Amino acid sequence: MIVMGGIVGAGIFANPSEVAHRVHTPFLILGVWVLGGLIAMCGAFIWAELATRLPGTGGQYLYLREAYHPSVAFVYGWGLLLVTQTGGMAAVAVIFSSYFRALTGAAWNDSAIAAAVLLILTGINCLGARIGSNVQSTLMLLKIAAITALVVLCVALGGGSLESGPLLREPVSFGLLKSIGGAMVPIAFAYGGWQTATFVAGEMRDARRDLSRGLLMGVAAVVVLYLAVNLACLRVLGPVGLDATTTPASDVMRIALGERGAQWIAAGIAISTLG
Repeated sequence: MIVMGGIVGAGIFANPSEVAHRVHTPFLILGVWVLGGLIAMCGAFIWAELATRLPGTGGQYLYLREAYHPSVAFVYGWGLLLVTQTGGMAAVAVIFSSYFRALTGAAWNDSAIAAAVLLILTGINCLGARIGSNVQSTLMLLKIAAITALVVLCVALGGGSLESGPLLREPVSFGLLKSIGGAMVPIAFAYGGWQTATFVAGEMRDARRDLSRGLLMGVAAVVVLYLAVNLACLRVLGPVGLDATTTPASDVMRIALGERGAQWIAAGIAISTLG
């Protein structure tokens, strides 16, 4: 659950339309998501091997320290603390605050809500790895429930948007390869985060076995989950409709259940940012 929780976020609810905007046929849309999944699996295999050889706390910091020099790991660690990880968490907290205000009508500003959320989550993790893991697992289950509901409704509402057609709109060319490369950017963002599970390797009873297995199984499960979401959205909206929208999940839920459905998926997106 820690691996899946580190990967699955709000991106999967919005990025399918970003991908469809760059590659326009179901074959290419699904193909680039498969390609992104294969790249993520390759990374998971590498990190699983590193976790087996160096089953300590720190993840990339530990690997860089042992492979190169403590100074390299030192720079990476401070960069992670001051820029990468903290900046990412702050951005995610602001996204949550916007959805929270939209759902509840709270009069607080985004910064206050974001700061409160970060303090609460920090406090939970300070209580210990077990409690933090349990909260992570709970949020992950809620995320999976939201995604499953989206997929099931899409399948139930599907109107044959995946009927046979040309695999490619244009011959293979540099322009097509450029479009595929552009589509890989939001996909890489959506698949990112699996490596964060290595940060807590030292807290595991048997990191050599559990972490490597969890990395591979977690990434594989996310690949299947993401493909199901894209198949479902294509089934309801089709490639043209998916290209035209910026909020595919909300559009599908609005078609299925009206405005209330759109609010439910907004709640799911908010939960996804926290997990």
